[in-house]
Amino acid sequence: MISFEIERLRREGPFSMPVNHFHDHYEIYYLLSGKRYYFIQDRSYQIQEGDLVFIGRNKLHKTHHADAQPHERILINFDHSWIGSIGDSAAEYLLAPFLLKQHIFSMTGSNRTFVENILFSMLREQQHTLSGWELASKALLTQLLIFCSRLSDKAIEPTERPHAMSPKIFEIVGYINEHYKTRLTLASISETFFISPSYFCRSFKETTGFSFIEYLNNVRIREAQRLLRETKLKVIDVAEQSGFDSVAHFGRVFKQVTQQTPLECRKLMRSVK
Repeated sequence: MISFEIERLRREGPFSMPVNHFHDHYEIYYLLSGKRYYFIQDRSYQIQEGDLVFIGRNKLHKTHHADAQPHERILINFDHSWIGSIGDSAAEYLLAPFLLKQHIFSMTGSNRTFVENILFSMLREQQHTLSGWELASKALLTQLLIFCSRLSDKAIEPTERPHAMSPKIFEIVGYINEHYKTRLTLASISETFFISPSYFCRSFKETTGFSFIEYLNNVRIREAQRLLRETKLKVIDVAEQSGFDSVAHFGRVFKQVTQQTPLECRKLMRSVK
């Protein structure tokens, strides 16, 4: 299980995340240079250098290229057990940036300098692995979260730069999120929203970074994980309540998305409670 990680990465050409992506830990994404499209839950945003993105637990998200230019980012991941060890009231305050409807803080001027100094200090601690580097890194992360929570307290709204694509696609995303337990097909979506299948497929992929089936499967598997974690339902019932027509299909998709079988996932999640 992940406790705390930080990584810096530069890519020289266009790049889109090749895999579907949601997880049970918190993520902070900072774009040092370049531009990206970032799909989060049910919206797609164009982000630029200096943007700090907060991704909560089990939020479906994916980045994809905005142009052919290089980009460089810093990625932080930490789990709930670490933040919870500080204390409930402190954790609630520190996690405030993850609870905002708007996921992006645009850092400029002295704010950007402050944030980058913290991030570079965390990277140095990890790189040199000096005595106490983990504790020092977590102290720096706490400082970063306090800083962003104070921005939230001051009601400073992050600058929103939504992806300039058809509002109908976002409407369809919301529809999928609400009706994923029912039988949804390309034909039924096209008929419901009066949109041609070819245009829908192309626009959905451009806007979210997912194909229609990829997105639908991820939403269903995320619900299945919740049921496996929080209930004692049999796997066949979990499959049905998550929107799958057969337990065999459910098992194949679950393994593809999570790299685990449903029973392996249930055992792991219960072992780390």
